[in-house]
Amino acid sequence: MTMRPAVGALLLLWGCATSSTTTQRATLPPAPPVFLEDDWEGALREAKEGGRPLFVEAWAPWCQSCRSLRATVLTSPALGAWAERFVWLTMNTDAQSSLPFLQRYPVDTWPTLLVLEPEHGAVITRSLGAVSEPQLLGLLAQAERTFQRGHGGTELLARADELALQGRHAEAAQGYGKALTGLAAEDARRAGTVVSWLKSLSASGSAEECVRVAGRELPGLARADDRTRLLYVGMGCALDADTEEARAARDRFAEEARWGLDAPEDALSPLQRSSLFELACEAYELAGDTAGLRGMTERWWTFLGAQARHARNAEERAALDSHRVMAAALRDRPDEALALLERSARELPGDYNPPARLATLYAMAGRHDEALAASERALALAPRIARGTVLAGHARILLARGEGARAERLLTEALEELDSTPGMPREHLQRRALEHALQRVRASNAAPANQ
Repeated sequence: MTMRPAVGALLLLWGCATSSTTTQRATLPPAPPVFLEDDWEGALREAKEGGRPLFVEAWAPWCQSCRSLRATVLTSPALGAWAERFVWLTMNTDAQSSLPFLQRYPVDTWPTLLVLEPEHGAVITRSLGAVSEPQLLGLLAQAERTFQRGHGGTELLARADELALQGRHAEAAQGYGKALTGLAAEDARRAGTVVSWLKSLSASGSAEECVRVAGRELPGLARADDRTRLLYVGMGCALDADTEEARAARDRFAEEARWGLDAPEDALSPLQRSSLFELACEAYELAGDTAGLRGMTERWWTFLGAQARHARNAEERAALDSHRVMAAALRDRPDEALALLERSARELPGDYNPPARLATLYAMAGRHDEALAASERALALAPRIARGTVLAGHARILLARGEGARAERLLTEALEELDSTPGMPREHLQRRALEHALQRVRASNAAPANQ
């Protein structure tokens, strides 16, 4: 998830514990799951032949929540016990080959995790946003029980998920509310169901009700990782609703976020903790509390630095790069983030995200020629269907250089190209990014004539 104004799983090397002086052989831990990549139909066939449910991770290369999930949670040794009980699939929603999958299972939150029954591909479990390792293990256990026993009283939840996938969010919101009454407080699906309910309320334009539901459900969630998921979505709704009730909820959610930062280290994933820093900084900024914002931003920057130092590999380190860009912007020190982003660009030479984020940092620093060069490197690496978000940033740089006509032409041509792509959903995020950027560019280009 990004601040409001992103390959198959890496396998861990396993160490073997040796016995002391006996001839007893060491017990090897079960191998972690191996993910099929972008082959939904093949994965579904394999699941059907093996009589196993299909786990799907829908992700995008630009999504830092996805990258963090893939670099940490999905590589956890704990998943080894589940490797043979599911078929594992990862779907890059920015890959053109994923368009048939997206027509069946539209994605508007990244990452989205699905568990499908193999016979017809019906959704058993749907989870929105990044999860911690305990949350994922709970999701797998509950999905397996549901698969083995049939829906077992979860028909309302399955129907709500189906309505949400169809874009019928007002009906889905009603369904999630009813389904929640049948889920016990300790049910692993409860937090995810609340998040889905909030997302459908938001998508149907019911931001005020979303705020009320978030405030009502928050006290019932005992775990810090569950509360963090709810806080992030609830704060989004509170920002969308310009009411006294929503403003009070923002203060409450911000206080909850600050408390959450004191949770034990293993209670939250690094991404979840970083998201709490984001929420707290956002709240201070909205309140005009300059001193509070400065202090919280410095804490966030220190945390991000520690995560970079302790990361096991380049992918894990780069997973929080977009948060580093946000924190650098809040500190008004974009140059201080350049070294880490340049390192990501060197260590992940085929990834378009590091140069795209470098372009953002250069633009913040007023170094527009360097920003344009970095953005052009990103565009050269980004697949055609995934270029919308990069092109939006490229257009902002062109505007800053006084090249508004060029920016408008670039975005118009990119939209026309996407429209000619067979099977491209009208609501695909990359298309929405281009439309929003084009609207802003046109407004900027028209402004002098209207003054």
